[in-house]
Amino acid sequence: MQRARAFEDSLKSAQGREADASASRPTPLTLVAGAVAGDSLDSVAAIVAASLSCPVAIAIPALGEPVVEPAGALTAVAAEALVAYAAGVIAADEVEVPDVVADAVAVQIAEQIVGIVAAVTIGEPDDSPAAAVTAGERRAWLEAAAAAASVTALIQEAHAAEPGGSAADLLAELSASPPVDLQAFLARGRRLGVELSGGGLAISARRGAGEGSELALTPADRVLAGELGGIADALVAVRNGDRVLAVVATDEASRALTARLREAGLSVAASAARRDPVLLHEAVLEAGLLVELGVSELAPAGLQETYRLLIGVLLRERSELEQLRDRTVWPLSDYDSVHDTELVATLRAFLSHDGSTTETAEAMQLHRHTVGYRLSRVHEVSGLSPYESDGRERLSLGIKAHQILDAERRLRERS
Repeated sequence: MQRARAFEDSLKSAQGREADASASRPTPLTLVAGAVAGDSLDSVAAIVAASLSCPVAIAIPALGEPVVEPAGALTAVAAEALVAYAAGVIAADEVEVPDVVADAVAVQIAEQIVGIVAAVTIGEPDDSPAAAVTAGERRAWLEAAAAAASVTALIQEAHAAEPGGSAADLLAELSASPPVDLQAFLARGRRLGVELSGGGLAISARRGAGEGSELALTPADRVLAGELGGIADALVAVRNGDRVLAVVATDEASRALTARLREAGLSVAASAARRDPVLLHEAVLEAGLLVELGVSELAPAGLQETYRLLIGVLLRERSELEQLRDRTVWPLSDYDSVHDTELVATLRAFLSHDGSTTETAEAMQLHRHTVGYRLSRVHEVSGLSPYESDGRERLSLGIKAHQILDAERRLRERS
């Protein structure tokens, strides 16, 4: 009860401040007008708390911690329960209403629910919203507060967002680095119609299927990219004139995008899903590297997974991938440079033809003995035999590590 009396004292103070600020008592209709004029969430919550004679909380996760008026009216445990409830409402989950919430209204921007406004209970049941306020009046105040909060949230997000409000701007920044301000990043995605708080995956598409291809997108490709930007739950843009890049939040959007891009004759690669939105930068890099390497979604699953694992090594510990390359393929590459030979090209052809000297010779238009001689030089220079399973496996991984590092360099230079 001591908490309740402290609240009453705080409430009287808040009501006094409101009386000093304006001779006319605020009404639900004036809340939105105040928000448009620049009132903060704290101001909205304070007015509604004073009008309902109970604490009011506004929880919009994208904007940080919930606003509670009077300040300190909720314990840490109660505030945590309120935030969890707001998250459940946003996700459209069936969540139990916590005891701390006496009544709540969703804060909605367009079709997207972004939070809640709640009249909350403190202490004993007698400390719940004042009986003098009818359920209808309380609901009217909360609905007005929700409308005002949506306006205030839009204004705050607009001020917090960095310059550049297009999907192309957001994807360009995501390609360069992880989000510096995660909440601002999510808010910008939300304004573009994509909810990325649950993560997503990246899709990259280009003309040509060969490794290192730099074919420019056609005018029709650019038109298609613009059309795909209208797919729900997807951010789509053209990157560097030769790629279509997308970040999608749902499997449905991924399937729709991939199908349209393939129909247009583009090579398409998709990253593995990242459930943490901070890791979407990694998803963008993974998809970009896969399509740069010519590893499309139609490639054998085993080949895809090997490249994904090695790209994961690049993302987590670049030096380990460099060591793998240096201890296997780098001596061969260096030897080729000095002696004008093709040991690396011959090894790659040999590995791609499942260790068949005859098929390698046919593919390279060489005599079989020439291929055999080159492979013996591979063994001498690298210390690894392409004819033995262990040596062949290490050389194969080294080739892939070399390809990934080279592909990353090309992407970085073009960006």
